[in-house]
Amino acid sequence: MIVVVNDANILIDLIKLQLVEAFFNIDWEFHSTNLIIENELYDEQKEQLQPYIENGKLIIQELDVEDMLNIMTIQAQKPQLSDKDCSALHCAQKLDGLLITSDNTLRNFAKVKKVEVHGHLWVFDALLQHNCINAEIAISKLNEPNTINSKLNLPRKECELRIKNWSESSNPNNFGK
Repeated sequence: MIVVVNDANILIDLIKLQLVEAFFNIDWEFHSTNLIIENELYDEQKEQLQPYIENGKLIIQELDVEDMLNIMTIQAQKPQLSDKDCSALHCAQKLDGLLITSDNTLRNFAKVKKVEVHGHLWVFDALLQHNCINAEIAISKLNEPNTINSKLNLPRKECELRIKNWSESSNPNNFGK
């Protein structure tokens, strides 16, 4: 089973894109930390995630003193990261899971720490691969993030390539070729 640790920005963007249900339909083990859920999400966002927390699909790691000490050590190594960012990295390390984030500083530091890390485009690929959404929805949603969250700033060429590939694969005229 793939173990996934979600940073706040991924959860927030999935909520904005109305892809939460599709995301949690992937047969993975999803985690986040109490620091992230309690301190980085609005009440409305927490409400949307609550059913997945209650049914065990999103497991919230309650951080103890030892965890907090490890988080402080990570933050001392990379002061640009918040304690919430560091909690996601620590959780991924602790669970031997992969980290999903769009925060470039966190992504790069996770790579240095030898933690597998992915972002939004990988999530879109996974949603399609696991048949949680179809190509038409993926294309529509991929066009939304830049208007919803300007900080997302997805790489234009990567987006265009995916849209082209998804369009071709979903075109009924291409079947049997």
